[in-house]
Amino acid sequence: MKQEYEVIVVGAGPGGGQCARHLAKLGVDVLLVERHESFYDNNFSSAGMSLEGFKEFNLPEEVIGRYWKNFTLQTSNELATWKGENNKGVVLDFAKFRQFLADDCVANGGDVLMGYSFTSKEIKEDGVIAHFKDKKGNNPHSIKAKLLVDATGSARKVIYDSREDQPKMDLSAGVEYMIKVDDEVYNTFKDDLFFFLGDKWCFKGYSWIFPMDNNVLKVGTAKMLVKEANKASKTLKQITERIIADYMKASSYEVIDIHGGSIRTTKDMSEDFFNDRVVAIGDSISAINPLGGEGIRYALRSADDVTPHVFNFIKNNKNTFKKYRKNWRRKYVFTWKLCYFLTETVYHKYSDSQIDEKVRKYKGLVDIDQLVNILFEFKFTNMNKRLFSFVWSKIKGKFQKKVA
Repeated sequence: MKQEYEVIVVGAGPGGGQCARHLAKLGVDVLLVERHESFYDNNFSSAGMSLEGFKEFNLPEEVIGRYWKNFTLQTSNELATWKGENNKGVVLDFAKFRQFLADDCVANGGDVLMGYSFTSKEIKEDGVIAHFKDKKGNNPHSIKAKLLVDATGSARKVIYDSREDQPKMDLSAGVEYMIKVDDEVYNTFKDDLFFFLGDKWCFKGYSWIFPMDNNVLKVGTAKMLVKEANKASKTLKQITERIIADYMKASSYEVIDIHGGSIRTTKDMSEDFFNDRVVAIGDSISAINPLGGEGIRYALRSADDVTPHVFNFIKNNKNTFKKYRKNWRRKYVFTWKLCYFLTETVYHKYSDSQIDEKVRKYKGLVDIDQLVNILFEFKFTNMNKRLFSFVWSKIKGKFQKKVA
């Protein structure tokens, strides 16, 4: 590790790792910093995505934890399953996935520093000095760069010096158990992306069961738009444990890991994307879908989008980060606002009977491919398509004028 780099990427999650490997391939002198000593110390994410999303980034098979081909939704009184003949998506092995990104960065000339957390920064005329400490708060490192990339997630530790500097944000909380179960339980859920809605199983939120190989299942619960994350986490654990015991009928299982946390997002991506030699990506710019919590795909996309602007800044001495922010918001702000509206409606306003009715209705309207397009691609095919497209285009046109 050197004392000076062109770019330091702080946070080796999907966005940070993707950004660092891109920059290394372009010949940028880059350092990727991860606060944990191993990616298996930070192996938390439900990590489900569509097959199209997986193929979008040309990722290797080795990072897949399990393919899924069915989508199942359990409400308080209804069970609906959309069957697929072929694989429709993947559940990533989150640790292997991030290890691959970091290894690819190194293979292309970049450096990786594990076990160090960002503490502060100093802006200079010719660059920025980033300060780091190890897990115990010892062995401080100060490293200079021309640019920092904030990939610290919703903490936004690098681009903002304090919580008070940040815009108003909405809070969501989640808890996930990674458990190993017997064959009988595993075979019930091994091919499905499985979700729960409704007050019986998850009051004002949603729960899930995602499969991994070797009899491992990820079981979790999330609540959107909560007031206090700590209080919510206790309830989420209780809900998750009840699903394991009462719904899955897993009388004995091995707990491999329990993880959770909170995410803070803005509804309109109003936070800073660039400020004083720091550019933000991933969850630091609210690049996580508020309806279903899908964040990996959008973190990777934000890394793809920011890379040419970072290259411009480093190699051509051009600051085009305003264009990066404008283009990103033009792509996603309207969709995110729509998702927030649906979040508030489905999770906080709909009664059990209304949720049951919607599930019964849409089960007969769409097949598995159309459902995947709706949930992952926001393509509302065969669901009052003409009316929806007309309203969508009118609202989107007005909103894009405001954004521009």
